[in-house]
Amino acid sequence: MKNLFMIEIDPRDESMNKVSLESGKVGLESLYSSLECSMVERIAMNGDLDLWIDEEGRLNQAQGRIGTFSIDGQEFVGKGLICGVSDDGESIGIDEDFADFIIDNLQLNF
Repeated sequence: MKNLFMIEIDPRDESMNKVSLESGKVGLESLYSSLECSMVERIAMNGDLDLWIDEEGRLNQAQGRIGTFSIDGQEFVGKGLICGVSDDGESIGIDEDFADFIIDNLQLNF
């Protein structure tokens, strides 16, 4: 089985890194753990990618504590996770070449 990944955006250290997925599927518990929160929000980036964020980050006035990042002028609070989308609309891992391409080309501001 091919290794699959999601991309973690961490505004605290201004980084984007690949995170290996054991099963290839993205579950709620792994989202909560990776994003360090208890409520998540899914944002469709395009037909092939989703961005998962901390749903309560802005509501809790946590910008100064957990940092922010923006994509195409839209600001997000806290960490973000980018993953693929299956034909059924499920969040799934992406292959390593595609993950590297996203890291190299995504216009991200911290």
